[in-house]
Amino acid sequence: MPGPVKRAVSPLVMAALVGLAACATAAMSTAARDTLAKTSNCPADQVKVEELGDSKYRASGCEKTETYVCKAAEHAVVSCVPESSVQPFK
Repeated sequence: MPGPVKRAVSPLVMAALVGLAACATAAMSTAARDTLAKTSNCPADQVKVEELGDSKYRASGCEKTETYVCKAAEHAVVSCVPESSVQPFK
């Protein structure tokens, strides 16, 4: 009996997937920056953001630092909440 059929992913599809992931990461990073800027009354251009992985971003600026959990929803709406406010799974 022949083995499973392997299907190659076209370079165009792969590029589109990588592009979508990059756009989502950039949008979440921007949302984390803007959230810290707004809640800390700090100019957005003074906020630096570090991607931590697992949809977490650390924003620092104006002597404040906050780690955010961000998610993208439909229509490119991105929201970030402080990690300390996220309830753990039970």
